[in-house]
Amino acid sequence: MPTAQAPGAATSSQEVLAVVDGREVTLADLQDAIGDQLGQMDFQYLSQRHQVIDEAMRRHVRELLLEAEATDRGVSVEALLEEVLADKVDVSDDDVQFFYIQNQTQLQGRAFESIAPQIRNYLESQIRDSVLEEFTEGVAEARDVDYLYEPFRVAIDTAGAPSIGPADAPVTLIEFSDFECPYCQSFTATLEQIKEAYEGDIRVVFLQFPLRDIHPNAQKAAEASLCAFDQGKFWEAHDIYFAQRDNLDVPGLKGLAEQLELDVDRFSACLDSGTYADRVDAEMSAGVSVGVSGTPAVFVNGRPLPGGAVPFEMVAELIDDELARLGR
Repeated sequence: MPTAQAPGAATSSQEVLAVVDGREVTLADLQDAIGDQLGQMDFQYLSQRHQVIDEAMRRHVRELLLEAEATDRGVSVEALLEEVLADKVDVSDDDVQFFYIQNQTQLQGRAFESIAPQIRNYLESQIRDSVLEEFTEGVAEARDVDYLYEPFRVAIDTAGAPSIGPADAPVTLIEFSDFECPYCQSFTATLEQIKEAYEGDIRVVFLQFPLRDIHPNAQKAAEASLCAFDQGKFWEAHDIYFAQRDNLDVPGLKGLAEQLELDVDRFSACLDSGTYADRVDAEMSAGVSVGVSGTPAVFVNGRPLPGGAVPFEMVAELIDDELARLGR
C-alpha cells in the first residue's frame, strides 16, 4: 500500500496522538474511522507527485533536444521553433466557440467574450505542445535518449486471491470488480482476449469491490464467489454470475451453486454465516487506498489504467510496454 509523509504528520500507527485519563490514543485506534481516507489521500499525493515529476522531466528533455538540434543546424532555438511551428498553430474562432460550448460546466457560466482569449491561448498551447512533442520524438530517435524514470505503480496485496495464469508470469493484471456491474460484465470479453493473446505471460487476479450503494446483491455475490473458491470453482462462478447478473440475490446464488455442482449445504453455510464478509471489506479498503472508486478498476504490474471497461487495445498497450521493459 502506498504511503506518504508530510512534515509534522503522524506516520507511525503507534504514535501517541492524545491521552485520556492515562489512556493513549494512537493512529491505530483511528484506522477503522479514517484508514480508507488516509490511504486514498496518500495515493493521490503519490500519483500527482509522480505526474508532476514525469511531465517536468519530459519538458526538460524536450528543451535539451531542441537545443542540440538547433546547434546541429547552426540556428538559434527560437529560429528552430519558428520553423517547426510554422503555420501549424492555427485556432479558428469556431474552435474557440466549440470548446466554450463543450466545457460549460468547467467554465461555470462565464461570458464567452471574457473567456475567449484564454480559451484561444489554451488551444494554441495544446497544438504547440503536440507539434513539438512529435518533432522531438523524431529527434530523440537519432540521439542517445533513455527515459529511466519508472511509471507510477502501486503495491496491492493479492495473497490468497483467485487468479488464473502462471504464478511466475512476467505480467500480473489485477481487476477490482463487482458482479452486478454491467461494465464489469462487458470487460469479461476483454479479459478473455487478454488471456488468449498473452497466454503464458500473464496472470489475472480478481479482487472484490462490490458497489453496495447501487448494487444491492453485489456484497453477497462477492462472498458467494469466495465460498465457491473454497470448493475450487471460483472462475466457473465468476462466469455464471456475470451471465446471470439479475439472479444474484441469496436464493439465486444458492440455485446457481447447484448448477456449479458445488456442495450446496457447505456453500449455503459459508454464505449465510458471512464467512468472507471481512475479506471483501479488506479488499475494498485495499482498492480505495490505490484510488479505486468504481469498477472495473484494472492494474497492470501495479500501473493503473483509466477507470471503466477499457478496450483490449488499451490494456494490450500497457502489457506490451511491461513485456518490453522486461526484455521479452
